[in-house]
Amino acid sequence: MATKKSTQKTTKAKSKPAARGEISYTTSNVFKAPLSKVWDAAVLSKHLKKHFVDDMKGEFGPKLTPVTWVWKGFGGIELPVLKYVKHQEIVFTGMSMGGKYEVTVRFEFLRKDGKTIFRVHESGYPKKELKTAFMMCEGWSEFHTGVKAYLAGVDLRKY
Repeated sequence: MATKKSTQKTTKAKSKPAARGEISYTTSNVFKAPLSKVWDAAVLSKHLKKHFVDDMKGEFGPKLTPVTWVWKGFGGIELPVLKYVKHQEIVFTGMSMGGKYEVTVRFEFLRKDGKTIFRVHESGYPKKELKTAFMMCEGWSEFHTGVKAYLAGVDLRKY
């Protein structure tokens, strides 16, 4: 899917190979919904506030301004945005659980065989933080499920 170059702004996300012993992973889900609907549900605040966060300050966009996700029981996490290509990719960083180190998250969207594939790649966990990486991997898998349920009209927050 081609997009107008003038609507895209990217910075070179520092795509360095994982350091020796660094943990990274990818979660993925396949959606029957059009790519633009999956993108909106996973990226835009008006949708994220209905199934994922309690509040969101800022929007992911071509200006690469930071976004803050807020949960009532947890607080907020600021996400500096490194790269934004509408309907394709967003790369941002955030602090790990406990705030000991920074991790990098990449949302990737693509269309294949009439379906939308949405992947979350996360990296930056020290080898000693395997348990935390597994917990976050589970969290992103739940995020995919939440997006899918939201697109199907199901509010998982009620259950």
